[in-house]
Amino acid sequence: MNQRIFSILAGVVLYASLYMTLTGIANLAVAQPLTEQQVSRMVGQRIILDMRYFCEQVSKGQTCQTPVTELPEALKTLLVEHNIGGVILFSENIKSPLQLVELNFSLQSAMIEAGKPPLIIAVDQEGGRVARLPSEMLTSFAGNLAIGATFHRHGSAFAQNVSQGIARVLRPLGINTNFAPSVDINSEPRNPVINVRSFGENPEQVAALGEAFVAGLQHEGVISAIKHFPGHGDTHVDSHSGLPQVTHTAKQANRGDLLPFRQIINSATPAAMVMSAHIQYPSLDDSQITDVHGRSQTVPATLSRKILHTLLRDQMRYKGVVVTDALDMAGIAKFFSKEEATLRAFQAGADIALMPYTIRSSQDIAGFKQFFDNVVTRIKLGEVKADEMRLTAQRITQLKNTFSLREYYEKGLAWWQNEIQDRQFHARNQDIEKALSLAATTLLYGGEKLPVSDKKWLAVMPDSVRCYALNNAVAALTPDTELACIPLTVLPAKQTIKRLMAQANVLLVGDITPLHAVYEMANFDSPSDVKKRINQTARHGFIMSLMKTAKKQHKKVIFAPLRMPYIAQTFQPVSDIGIATFSYNVGYQPGMVDSVHSAAIDALVRTLIGTNVASGASPVKWQPPLHHKPET
Repeated sequence: MNQRIFSILAGVVLYASLYMTLTGIANLAVAQPLTEQQVSRMVGQRIILDMRYFCEQVSKGQTCQTPVTELPEALKTLLVEHNIGGVILFSENIKSPLQLVELNFSLQSAMIEAGKPPLIIAVDQEGGRVARLPSEMLTSFAGNLAIGATFHRHGSAFAQNVSQGIARVLRPLGINTNFAPSVDINSEPRNPVINVRSFGENPEQVAALGEAFVAGLQHEGVISAIKHFPGHGDTHVDSHSGLPQVTHTAKQANRGDLLPFRQIINSATPAAMVMSAHIQYPSLDDSQITDVHGRSQTVPATLSRKILHTLLRDQMRYKGVVVTDALDMAGIAKFFSKEEATLRAFQAGADIALMPYTIRSSQDIAGFKQFFDNVVTRIKLGEVKADEMRLTAQRITQLKNTFSLREYYEKGLAWWQNEIQDRQFHARNQDIEKALSLAATTLLYGGEKLPVSDKKWLAVMPDSVRCYALNNAVAALTPDTELACIPLTVLPAKQTIKRLMAQANVLLVGDITPLHAVYEMANFDSPSDVKKRINQTARHGFIMSLMKTAKKQHKKVIFAPLRMPYIAQTFQPVSDIGIATFSYNVGYQPGMVDSVHSAAIDALVRTLIGTNVASGASPVKWQPPLHHKPET
């Protein structure tokens, strides 16, 4: 009898212990205060640093521009001594597959051989215009809005195929975390930062595609972070440069912005991470916070306990890891010190602070150590609750165990060097990219005037690299067509336009609205032209005049919005055909004109000449007219 009672009691104790572990009640140790050493280890795991550039010494007034492509001893020491939880890589860190494998293996080796947890090694590889790996290593695909254009015919197939294609390249290279997908609902035509990064404006469609994208990444062993919670889609300020505000009501938020997050969290494959947004959302939290300038303002979501804890944790029942968007972005950095932003993010409920301190030199390392010590001291004094520190530590440990982050080190460098020699995934990804671009191409108007049989084309494109992509596509797909392409980096001479217009019977206008970044021009324009680059208002004025002239001369006029389709309403009255691609991506080898290619522009040309039927459907409404002037 005694033995039986003992067995029953043992079972009860075991069950109670398991219950306490699963519910986050660690055990009797929870009641004990944390030591400074424990806090230090926990804080280190809660930080992801970037290491884009590093110089041992930097002269006063100079900025380090030396990319980190192999691990410097000083950074290795910093990572180990502070028990850092992760790093994020940028394009500057990536030169070749072999170099990247060696860099990532050295990162993991440094930590594990020192008895530390493996690193989260992250990247922003959303696809489309946000892609850190060069196209010869991993095609960037056409992006989320293009995927959204295929939904009515293909459902979530492209979302899953693209995400799996991305993950199958990232994992062997040593990247175990992808800050993707963006599940923001793009409901603001002027949104400068989300636009084509969104799957569209329909919440249910965004949710379905986001869920498939997450499942594809995580099925292949790559951690997915859905972003930007609670929704960055209805803003017209970029949080890289300011602090946007969303004015939706709580009811609108629940029916719109929050729906994709809620559906993915409750899916069979919930995202292992959620990334916060540097936005104000007063209907979700109208609390006021005093910034570094002494001004009172609505608390941004990244620093809001009501949004990250009450809403995300308590109401939406999210159990994974919450990571901030980069804390060096102006939406936070302009208003809060590094130390204050990090502590407030932790107090709000963020598990990990992304890029809280910029390190570019040995001098910065000294500054980071002071920052780190200050954060540890303030937490030890009670500014972040000990039980929440423990729960965060458990979540991060569970994340790293679930996705087997130690495996990269354990298999050995030679294993991964061998793995990346297999290029089958790259070829398959190129096939997916072509299929996606063809399926996404959308006829906006003028289908009765297709195909285009005329063989003398004049084209204007936003820059030289897009002209080269068009030239190469036309030469390959319709070699008997004569094409002259003018880049609109700067306005061309009137005599040049007049002469080329007289020789053409088709005018093709490719447009990127909102205006794309200089780095996306890929260095194919001269530095002087880039310096004198015209703004969007001037470009649109020139395009409008050119299209009106072509119409008067009875030429066939084609307008192709390569980014957002909203601008098509402005140019529809002076064009015969409108075709949207939702992508302006190009692949190339630096400086080699013949290498420039674009699956999106290939698909556009195929649609014009009749070898592809545009079957996409715009995932955002571009009509009725919005009655606003083109943005500068």
